[in-house]
Amino acid sequence: MRILFMGSPKFSIPVLKNLIDSQHDLVAIYTKSDKPAGRGNKMSSPAIKLFAENLDFKVHQPSSLKDPKVQEEVSQLNPDLIVVAAYGKLIPKELLLIPRYGCWNLHPSLLPEYRGPSPVVSAILDGKITTGVTLMQIDEGLDTGPIISQEKIEIDMNDSAGECTEKLFAIGAKMLIKNLPNLINGNLVPEPQREALVTTTKLVKKSDGLINWNTTAEHIIRMDRAYRPWPGIYTIWKNKIIKILEVKPYRLDQMYESPGKVEKINGNLIVKTTKGALILCKLQLEGKREVSSIDFASGYPDFINSKLE
Repeated sequence: MRILFMGSPKFSIPVLKNLIDSQHDLVAIYTKSDKPAGRGNKMSSPAIKLFAENLDFKVHQPSSLKDPKVQEEVSQLNPDLIVVAAYGKLIPKELLLIPRYGCWNLHPSLLPEYRGPSPVVSAILDGKITTGVTLMQIDEGLDTGPIISQEKIEIDMNDSAGECTEKLFAIGAKMLIKNLPNLINGNLVPEPQREALVTTTKLVKKSDGLINWNTTAEHIIRMDRAYRPWPGIYTIWKNKIIKILEVKPYRLDQMYESPGKVEKINGNLIVKTTKGALILCKLQLEGKREVSSIDFASGYPDFINSKLE
């Protein structure tokens, strides 16, 4: 089978690797364009590009899949199937019609739950204890196509969204290869999604990482896991951003009257919420390096007993 792959971030590499190692013909690899990143705004390439070029594969990086020239290019490649794993862009109808078997997508949730751009982040924020990965047929909607296969897993309560996503795509990579023979043999019967069970997610913004100390410590711990690696969680002190790089729970069931207040208790820096408190372990004031919270307080003694916004 002639397969065209589309993907971009690091966690989609296992999917590409399994396709490369399979008996199928990988006719092309598509990924997002390079973009400036970091303080120096140096051009950064998607992880898929770096992986593929290291194996001497040519990589296509069109700025838009709606470009008729790009669509003609894909048509000339004559793929039987397009496989999408976190490509980062919607696949237009014109491309969906090119492969004889259409387009497959790996989505890190148990569809129809958590459609959209941030399924793992949303599952962790909601306190879910299970999630999964779905192999689906792409249609013109956003994650609305029929389901080919699913696998459910328990969410490790220590995992960040990034770590959980890596696990799901590793499972999905095996799921993909397992289902290709059934596609060729005509034994697949994709099941329509149940619209009554649909939930959707939104695009994560940097501002989502701002802590509201009037919530609970448990919720903030979920934020810490959900927003790693990006955007992370942070607070405001003296009109400056402090990134909170590591936290631990403290007396989660205790109610407090001064949410946001910083105290030093038993050698630890504690921040109160409405219910429960957090031990601050590692901090980074904007423009400064990462330090332990105790070293931070030594440099900024007025941080203790202050009230965070």
